[in-house]
Amino acid sequence: MPTIKEIPDEESSAASLPAGPQMKHHDNHDQFMEDLMKTPLFMKTMPTEQEMEENETLAALHSLIYDGTPEEIATNFKNQGNDCFQGGRSQYKHAISYYTKALDQKADDAKLNATIYANRAAVNLELGNYRKVLNDCAAAITLQPENVKAYYRSAKALLALDKIPEALDCCERGLKVDADNVALKKEREKVLKRKQVVDEMERRRQEQEAKRKEDDLRLQEAIMVRGIKMVSRQQAQRDDEDSDAEEQPGIAHPLQGDHRVKLDPVTGALTWPVILLYPQYNESDLIAAFHEEDTFADHLQLMFGEERPGWDVEQIYSPDRLEVYFEARAEGKPPMLLRVGNKLRLLDILKHPDYQIIDGVCTFFVVPGDTDYSKTFRRKYKKRKP
Repeated sequence: MPTIKEIPDEESSAASLPAGPQMKHHDNHDQFMEDLMKTPLFMKTMPTEQEMEENETLAALHSLIYDGTPEEIATNFKNQGNDCFQGGRSQYKHAISYYTKALDQKADDAKLNATIYANRAAVNLELGNYRKVLNDCAAAITLQPENVKAYYRSAKALLALDKIPEALDCCERGLKVDADNVALKKEREKVLKRKQVVDEMERRRQEQEAKRKEDDLRLQEAIMVRGIKMVSRQQAQRDDEDSDAEEQPGIAHPLQGDHRVKLDPVTGALTWPVILLYPQYNESDLIAAFHEEDTFADHLQLMFGEERPGWDVEQIYSPDRLEVYFEARAEGKPPMLLRVGNKLRLLDILKHPDYQIIDGVCTFFVVPGDTDYSKTFRRKYKKRKP
């Protein structure tokens, strides 16, 4: 015969539920996933300080991390760092953070601390932070001189920095501790191969430097034999100041660049960079390689023979009308203007006792003869007094 059972009230029903936290029921799937990701087991990233404070479960777990001796806490952090390192590049910053926290515990265990330093060096090695690798490996070796991994990682960092002698030294020291270490042997082979390349590069550099010095010596001898005077701009300016001459415009040319006097190794002839100044229009030209046997007539014909420059508005710069001058700089006297014969070789002009090549560049003035400007230009120099 069926019996009638008493229906329990709400309080007795609640009392029958199991103790402990209950699963929350969410109507919103996104909210459910967000709450789930806050559970330590499902977290994919390191929690922030704020999350630690707001999440009671995290706070409780965090307090457990620091429960134990400094050695135990450091070991725990080291192991977490190892897990992050194994997790790939995205976890490297967390690995470094854990290793640093492990070292902050100042555990009284030299071997443990040396391992942590070497492990942090491994992470920085992957990240290319070679200076940090060397610092951590040095600390590891100081604490544990037989730490082969520290020697190995130091050698890799030093090789990356192209510090070959130091890298080779680390390999040798590590192999003294473990002569059969395969990784160190392979690294030593890499260092030796790089050493061969670097040595060959240095040998070639020294050969090139020796050749350059030999070429420079021959060039200087060729200039001295010809009796050509070369001075620096500073020296020329001092000479002008001593003579109380009027200030003259600079003669440096923006196109000069790396053009320098050159010696032909076969013929022994010199070619010079020559600047032509046209003071009437404040214009200039650069002849990068003026052969010492060439004349101004040769170059002026090429430059002004068939086509005149756009700035020659009066069309008076014709080869047969142009006059070439240079500043004669006699010691103790103000600069004088001397005219150059257009059919003279450049070499004959450069050998003039009062001609000076300033900063390795030959400079000349070019003006059209028998014009009001040429008369005014020459008159400026005639007015100068010693």
